[in-house]
Amino acid sequence: MHNAAFDHLGLNWRYLAFDVHPDNLRGALRGICDLNFVGVNLTVPHKLLAFKMVDSTDKEAQLLGAVNTVVVEDHKLTGFNTDGYGFKRAVREEFGMELRGRRVLILGAGGAGRALAVQCAVEGAAAIFIVNRTHSKAVSAVAEIRKLVPHTFAVAMPMELKHIAKHLNEVDLVVNATSLGLRPGDPPPLARFPRQCKWLRVYDTIYRPAETRFLAAARKAGAQTANGLSMLLHQGARSFEIWTGRRAPVAVMRRALHKAVYG
Repeated sequence: MHNAAFDHLGLNWRYLAFDVHPDNLRGALRGICDLNFVGVNLTVPHKLLAFKMVDSTDKEAQLLGAVNTVVVEDHKLTGFNTDGYGFKRAVREEFGMELRGRRVLILGAGGAGRALAVQCAVEGAAAIFIVNRTHSKAVSAVAEIRKLVPHTFAVAMPMELKHIAKHLNEVDLVVNATSLGLRPGDPPPLARFPRQCKWLRVYDTIYRPAETRFLAAARKAGAQTANGLSMLLHQGARSFEIWTGRRAPVAVMRRALHKAVYG
């Protein structure tokens, strides 16, 4: 999607993928300065590591303690995080809904779940329920969110249907931020939804396959559903704008991304 955007705007730039072992990340980041890179994107497992290796960070990266976008300027590295922005834009685009005042249930308390929960808190969500198989991780995520965004109403819950079910009728948005669904044989993180839950929006951060078992169950119950491709698009578009100082041609990027992922 980035190369399609560069071509569309007539920029003599190229976006390339590099496989870098975590042990070599510091050297790779310093190397991009010498190679005159404008910047890079980083994905798992580099986001947390890079936060400690860049020279400075923006507000979003500081809140999340993670970096997914780096800009090089005068041999200095500035770290940004566009994941929360991408999620916010995706929810607005897919469901016509803002996070402010909403009650959100997030499945997963890892890096992705924590990032989305923090974004919900920053945006002024009315309540955030964090569910995780290892309950202590959900408790830790809630404590961290309250520290970062005081007075946020956040609750940790174990990944048990009886605990989740009583809140499904009370929330506006359910988000899968686990990796369950990436592999064909994966069980869905949540397989049962209230019947005729037309009020409910369900978002899966996974985008391949286009409809996970989790999303299929939600759709059959009447919920409005969307996968993670829109989040990937908008976090990428934000990275593009940070690097170039130009407005991202989102429609061009969307077409290229959809073609690359789904053919």
